[in-house]
Amino acid sequence: MIMLATQTQRVFSTVPLKNKDVTVVSPDQLLSHVQETPNAIVYLLWPEDKVLLPLLRDHAKVYVLGNFKSEQYVEEMKDAMRNGAHDFLDRTDHVSTASYDTNDSETETKPVEHVIRLVPRTRPSSSVPRSKEQSKFSEPMEHEEQQRKEEKQEFHPPIDQQPETVSVNFSRLDELHIRPIGGRQMFVVTSTKGGIGKTTIAMNVARLLHDHANGRVILVDLMHPHGNVTTRMRIKSEVNVKTWEPYFENNALVTDQVILTKLVVKHPNGLYVLPGVNVGQSCSPELVGYILTHLTRTFDYVVIDIGPERQDLLSVAMSMANRTLLVVDYDLATIKDSQEYLDLWSRRQLFLEKISVLVNFEPTKKDRNTLTREKCKAYLNGLSIIGFLPEAAGMRAIHNEGKVLVQEDKSHPFSVALIGVMESLVSGFTLKEKRGFFARLFGGKKS
Repeated sequence: MIMLATQTQRVFSTVPLKNKDVTVVSPDQLLSHVQETPNAIVYLLWPEDKVLLPLLRDHAKVYVLGNFKSEQYVEEMKDAMRNGAHDFLDRTDHVSTASYDTNDSETETKPVEHVIRLVPRTRPSSSVPRSKEQSKFSEPMEHEEQQRKEEKQEFHPPIDQQPETVSVNFSRLDELHIRPIGGRQMFVVTSTKGGIGKTTIAMNVARLLHDHANGRVILVDLMHPHGNVTTRMRIKSEVNVKTWEPYFENNALVTDQVILTKLVVKHPNGLYVLPGVNVGQSCSPELVGYILTHLTRTFDYVVIDIGPERQDLLSVAMSMANRTLLVVDYDLATIKDSQEYLDLWSRRQLFLEKISVLVNFEPTKKDRNTLTREKCKAYLNGLSIIGFLPEAAGMRAIHNEGKVLVQEDKSHPFSVALIGVMESLVSGFTLKEKRGFFARLFGGKKS
């Protein structure tokens, strides 16, 4: 008889489970445990532990435990499966009752809130036994005062790795109470060469999303090493992608307050910006994944400006994004490069249905160029072309003033075309017009 060897799979969870031999660990320590354990199985609460799924899905089989009684149950299930969950399960069937607070007047049960400890992964030696550490996460807190103290605990990197900070302004602190609108969408704007208008489109897309949502929108510069977002927006700051590195190296889950006040920059026009690395600096794909995971938790929309120079970073961004806008123009070399990139991305198993082509610099009148709209569509083999943006006279002058065209002139053909693109990408996309005090008070018509 042939004996088949089976490898024992270790099960991790952020909460105790029914009828399972499970290791209960804190959310901030879960990734390090899974990375050290091959063939691991993980159970996460959804959406409470949503931020962990992109970090874990490549290392373990991840089951998410959702609330089937929730009104958003269907959307939450779709979101979890899109983000790589192996299955979506009902938490009431799997989570141990010991981890729930019961209420005699209500039949619905609620999970205990997690206490996320923002501490370095490598801790100093402690006399506290391991079993006591684990019990903090497997049993409810006995003292509310102790829980409040631990929730206020903040991450402090080593002294020699203190992250660079920016001055805190009151506009940012005022926004700490704002709850994200729940859009949670990420857009990548990329191209196969420079000088094609990619950064211009990324800036205008971010501006339109901000005006539509009136929420938190961040523009991320992942161009290496010559990002132009900060120059275009006239931003001077020591904060950039590398500022996140000490937090990443310590595997910390940073809070919204730390992100908004120390790790990104707020432009006076309301947009948040994460500048790219300086010349001579570089960052890893793992750092980019860590940053984008946290930004999607804090911001309603994340817009990424990234070129083809770092394919490893581009793959990470595209795999996490809801939509990639591939910018091309009426140039045969660009079209050919785009075809080759699409083949490459297909081999890397990136979902091509999440890629839309945006044709820029369409001539406003006929010229000698024989490359037409119809030929663009034919050369791109039927890939979705989401829009054609016309040449914009005077755009360079607007950029040199640190402004964007869609904000300065919404009636310009370029603005009209890009607004049409956003209407097809974002459900219910509308631009909220600013109204004066008396117009709002007396119900006057929008100007």
